[in-house]
Amino acid sequence: MDKYAHYSREDLISEIERLKKEQVENDSISNSNKMMVNMIVLRRTISDVLSLLLSTNDEVVIDKALLHILHFFDVERVYIGIFDEQSSIVDFTHEVTSEGIISMREDLLRQLSKDDIPWWIDQIKAGKDIIIYDTAKMPPVAAAEQHLLELQDVLSLLALPVSSEGKVYGFIGLDSVKKYSNWNALDIENLRVLADIVSIAIEREHAQHIMEHSANLMLKSEAKFRIIFEKLSLGVELYDIDGTLLDLNDADLEIFGTTRESAIGVNMFQNPNIPKWVNHKLKNGEDVTFTLDYSFHSIKDTQYYATVINDGEKHLQVTGITLKDWQNKIFGYLYIVLDDTENYRKAEEKRERDNELIRVKEADKLKSAFLANMSHEIRTPLNAIVGFSDIVAETPDEDEKKEYLEIIHKNNDLLLHLIDDILDFSKIESGTLDYHITETNIKEICGEVFLASSLKMKPGVKLVFDKELPSIRLQTDPQRVMQVISNFVNNAIKFTEKGSITISYKQERNYLRVSVQDTGIGISEDDRKRIFERFIKINEFKQGTGLGLTISRTIIESLNGTIGVDSVKGSGSTFWFTLPLE
Repeated sequence: MDKYAHYSREDLISEIERLKKEQVENDSISNSNKMMVNMIVLRRTISDVLSLLLSTNDEVVIDKALLHILHFFDVERVYIGIFDEQSSIVDFTHEVTSEGIISMREDLLRQLSKDDIPWWIDQIKAGKDIIIYDTAKMPPVAAAEQHLLELQDVLSLLALPVSSEGKVYGFIGLDSVKKYSNWNALDIENLRVLADIVSIAIEREHAQHIMEHSANLMLKSEAKFRIIFEKLSLGVELYDIDGTLLDLNDADLEIFGTTRESAIGVNMFQNPNIPKWVNHKLKNGEDVTFTLDYSFHSIKDTQYYATVINDGEKHLQVTGITLKDWQNKIFGYLYIVLDDTENYRKAEEKRERDNELIRVKEADKLKSAFLANMSHEIRTPLNAIVGFSDIVAETPDEDEKKEYLEIIHKNNDLLLHLIDDILDFSKIESGTLDYHITETNIKEICGEVFLASSLKMKPGVKLVFDKELPSIRLQTDPQRVMQVISNFVNNAIKFTEKGSITISYKQERNYLRVSVQDTGIGISEDDRKRIFERFIKINEFKQGTGLGLTISRTIIESLNGTIGVDSVKGSGSTFWFTLPLE
C-alpha cells in the first residue's frame, strides 16, 4: 500500500480503473497489490451506509453509519465536529467508539472554542486534511490539540473537512488508539467518499430540524446523492412515486446494456424480472434486499427497454429503498444494484467440480464393491458346478447322480444369469445396449415368462397368470420387455417362501401397465427409495448381482416408460412398469 502514499487523487482514480480492468482480464490479484480488495470492501461499505441513511429518519442513523466507517477503517473512534459560526465554537455532535474505548465527547469535547483547539480549526477551515501518524510528534503549534489527544490515548488520527456549497462547516475524524496507523492516499480518498455521503445526511438532519414544513428542501438534499452515485461502481436507479425511472448512473447503464434515452421513463413496477412481492413491499414503504436472476430474454420479449445484451442471465444483488419525507410519506424509490455474475459463475463452477468429484469417488467406491461382490457371486456357482461334477463322476447311485445334476443345472442357470447381467450392465455403461422395436403382443410375452418360470417355483409357492386376459399390442422391444418381466419374477421367487406370484397386465388410458405381485417379505420404505440404484442388494444373503432392477429401469426408461414398486414390509411387493401404447 506504501506505493500509493504520494499519488494524487487523479492518479489514484486512474490506478483504480486500471486494477479493475486487470482483475477482469486476469481473474486474480497479486499478493503485492491488494488495492482492488480494498475497493470491493469500500463498495459494500458505501452500499450499507447509503441504505442506512436513506432507509430511516431515526435520530441515531448517523451514528449507525459511523459504525460502518469505524469497522471499515479498523479504528477505535469515529466522530463528527460541526462549527457554530455565531458563537465561534466547534461541537462534536456525533461519536462512536469500539468496544472497551471510553467516549470523551460529553466530558471533554463539547462546546470547544477556537482558543481550545486553534491549530485544528485553522487547518480544517482552510480545507486542509489533518494527518497525524504519531501524536507524540505533533508540531509545537498544536500543543493544545496534542494535550487533548493524549487524554484520549490517541496514537494516530485522520481528519478531513466537511463542506457544503464550497463552504467548510465541520470535519469527520478517525482515531487509532490501539496501534499506529500509516494513513495513505487511498485511506484519505476512501474517507473523503464516505464523508461526502455522511455530510448529506447531516444536512438532511439539519434541514429536518429547522424546516420540517418544507419538503422541497429535503428533495434538494436527496438529489445531492445523485452526484455521489455517479462515482460509484454500483448501479443506482432513482424512481418517482409512480415508479417511473427519473435517472440512473453509468454503472447501471453498463450492467443492463442500455442507454439513458432508452431507460429513462420505464416503470419499475412493470419490470418482468422483479418479483411481485418486491413491488408489494416497496409500495408499502418497506425496504428490501434480494438476489435476482435477471433474464435479458424476458426484457427482449416484453420490449421493456432496448439492450445490447441479446440473451442470457445476470446474477444481481439488489437493494430497494423507499424515499420518505419528514411526514414519513413515500416520494420516490431507489435501487442499488451489484452485478455479482462473475462470482456466481465461479461458485457454480466450483460446486459442479466438487459434485463431479463426489460422483467420481462414489462411482469408484460402488464399482470396487461391485467387483468384490462379483468375485463372490461367480465363485459360488462355479464351486458348486466343479464340486458336484467331480462327485457325479464318482458316484454309482443313479438317484444321487440325478440330484447332483439338478444342482449343477441350477448353478449353470445362475451363472448364465450373472454373466448376462454383467454384459448388459457393461453395454449400458458404454451406451451400446441395443433395442429392436417391433409390433409386440404383451400376452404372448407374459405367457412365455410364465412357462419358463413355472419350473423354478419353490414348493408351496404358486405362479399365477390369467390366460384369458385380452391381447394388447404395442410397438416395443419384445426381448427387452421379457427380460424386465423375468427379472421381476426371479426377484419374487427369491423372496417368496409361500403363497403366490402373479403376472398381470392391463390398459390404463394410453399406457400399458404390467405388474408382478408376490406374497413375500416386502420391502421397507428406505429400501424402496434406492432399490433401482446400481449395485444395491436388499438382502446380502440371496444370490445375485444387484444389477437386475437397475438394468430393468434403464430398459423401461429407454422405451419411454416408467418403473416402480409398491410394497409394505412383511406384506409382499408389486413391481410394475408402464409403456406407451402409441
